[in-house]
Amino acid sequence: MFVIEEVKDANQKMAVVAEILKDLPEWFGIPESTQAYIKGAKDLQVWAAFQESDLLGFVSLSYSSEDCAEIDCLGVKKAHQGRGIGNQLLATLESEASKKVDYLQVKTVAEGSNKDYDRTNVFYRSLGFKKLEIFPQLWGPQNPCQILIKKMG
Repeated sequence: MFVIEEVKDANQKMAVVAEILKDLPEWFGIPESTQAYIKGAKDLQVWAAFQESDLLGFVSLSYSSEDCAEIDCLGVKKAHQGRGIGNQLLATLESEASKKVDYLQVKTVAEGSNKDYDRTNVFYRSLGFKKLEIFPQLWGPQNPCQILIKKMG
């Protein structure tokens, strides 16, 4: 059993993100990008999943426009993946975002480019996200950026 709590303190937000991303080098192996997620978390809404005092995962929310929210980052420690933690973190984020916007987006690596990100894409697609567009050069040719979108409500 786990609980999801909003993390309010800026330093705690950064600590949560740092701890989770450290456990996920397959997805967050570019040091500059990882640092940007950690530093950026202080200004975002962040929810964390805990089992007693153990941190299991987190999700962070930003707003890309007055109509669309964005899953800035989502991570669940490898040992706890497949237990529904990511689903519950996203349900929490969607509940909050739906109060303000009609759409939710997430940027990920395009399908077929990386086996670990292929799992990520299957996860998001299973939750109702649809392909919007691929930007082959946004993150460089080795990491084509795919945007997935979901209509809220």
